[in-house]
Amino acid sequence: MLALISIANVTIPVISVTAGTNSSPARIPEAVMSLASRAERSFAGGNLKEAAALYGEAVKISPQSPSLLISFAAVETRLGKTAESRALLHKALSLDLNNGSAWMLLGMNALEQKEYDEAVADLAQATLHDEKNPRAHNYLGMAAGGKGWGDASEQELRRAVELDPGYADANFNLAVLYLRRTPPLYELAHRHYQRAVDLGTTRDPVIEKMIAKSVATPASTSSDSASASSARLP
Repeated sequence: MLALISIANVTIPVISVTAGTNSSPARIPEAVMSLASRAERSFAGGNLKEAAALYGEAVKISPQSPSLLISFAAVETRLGKTAESRALLHKALSLDLNNGSAWMLLGMNALEQKEYDEAVADLAQATLHDEKNPRAHNYLGMAAGGKGWGDASEQELRRAVELDPGYADANFNLAVLYLRRTPPLYELAHRHYQRAVDLGTTRDPVIEKMIAKSVATPASTSSDSASASSARLP
């Protein structure tokens, strides 16, 4: 069936430990800031194992830093170490229960495992504590879609695009959602799909075929929806 963009296709940002420390610089040892800076560069360069090792060293020195724990968890998620990432995030939340970034990454882990109930719960917390984060709304929309909650999914994805009109993934996901509707909403799907492509998303031949068919045959048929079942999974 047609699939929303998966977590594997989305860059998970590492929360900078060196940013936002001016208010309490004494709490972050120089050695930790150096390790975190090196880890961020390794992550940006695609060297995830080195980034994980560096964050691991930093966490040993400052185990009570939520930002460090979340950064380390983000790398572990990218390495496919979901259990390790979750453990780090739970520790971060034990230190700062209102941390929207921790809730979002926890929800992303659940979403990647198709644990939609858990994902919805975690991502709802993420949007509660960081309401203007378009990524949190996008992932919550994906989780709601996984549970078959079409209206809730649309609401969250539209909120993501409202907050960031240049958010390619959310536009793509809206296009998929509209193609899944019965009957499909081709005009809206085309609008958001084209916006996603203009923003750099790779073209999807299945979506383009469905949209092209709708233009050639304005009256939608059941075969349009059925063709969605042969599209890629995330």
